Amino acid sequence: MTEENDDLIPFADAIAELNSQRATRGAGDSFHAMTTAYSYAASGMIPTIKRGRFRFVRRSDLPVIAARLPVGRTGCVTSHAMA
Repeated sequence: MTEENDDLIPFADAIAELNSQRATRGAGDSFHAMTTAYSYAASGMIPTIKRGRFRFVRRSDLPVIAARLPVGRTGCVTSHAMA
């Protein structure tokens, strides 16, 4: 493994990087929600390293994180049940 892929990056930066990759691939309006990502990290569903009150991830784990996190839609969703 190269040293670059073993670097630790802040968790928020990792999610932002994954979302920018999705945007460049033309994934439209589906992105990883930060609140969901933190919930998955706290429950151990995605690999993170906690140092103090901050979470970090290895750059090499980004594909694993992207595969495990669900994507959602941005914008407003209206309910048609009330119409």
